[in-house]
Amino acid sequence: PPPEPPWPTAAGLAYREVVLGTADAEQALPMIVAIHGLGDTPDNFRHLLDEFPEPVRLILPRGIDPTEGGGWSWFPIRARDPDVEALAQGIAHAADRIAAGVEELRQQRPTVGKPIVTGFSQGGMLSFTLAVQHPELFGHAVAIGGWLPPPLLPAEDAKPASFPPIDAFNGTDDKAVAYEPTAQVVQALDDRGLTVQLHSYEGVGHMITPQMRRDVFDRLSDAVADERRRKPRP
Repeated sequence: PPPEPPWPTAAGLAYREVVLGTADAEQALPMIVAIHGLGDTPDNFRHLLDEFPEPVRLILPRGIDPTEGGGWSWFPIRARDPDVEALAQGIAHAADRIAAGVEELRQQRPTVGKPIVTGFSQGGMLSFTLAVQHPELFGHAVAIGGWLPPPLLPAEDAKPASFPPIDAFNGTDDKAVAYEPTAQVVQALDDRGLTVQLHSYEGVGHMITPQMRRDVFDRLSDAVADERRRKPRP
């Protein structure tokens, strides 16, 4: 195989940048931050959005730790692990790393509105976490096959309007990131007044089906339209 191109970094975060559509990389564009799952790579995960119809700047951060087989991981603890506190700490640490990189890229690149964050599996968990731990940075969150460990929930008296809308896409038969805990955490966010919606896929496991992908594209397209309506960043 050809040698891997070098990784640019922002605030220490390695990433790939892809401009979708016929857009010029120098023009002001909405930004989608797409976060891969365990053992995956940005170069592979970008293909999820190959057919996305909108001209956007796609930022694909690279996980922190290398895994066997050439992929990357964002945090060492699995979603099924009973040590939820340690899992939450690992996710929060990775989310802080991503937020710092995205903040730098948003300053450096001409960006329309606020970045939109999406991701699958570990990336879905990070999409939830970035929305609630770094709400000022993101305009929307689209979490696929993800979950938010309860220690990361916002305070019950947090101001709901300060958080971006969150959409979760989950299969009911997911064995890696169980469906019921995600349904519970979505309810907890809803109870706090956040704008949050769970899209359920009956009988689907830990995967992105063609229907789920179409629905994610629809949600991302709506989010892009919302960001285009926002006043440009000064």
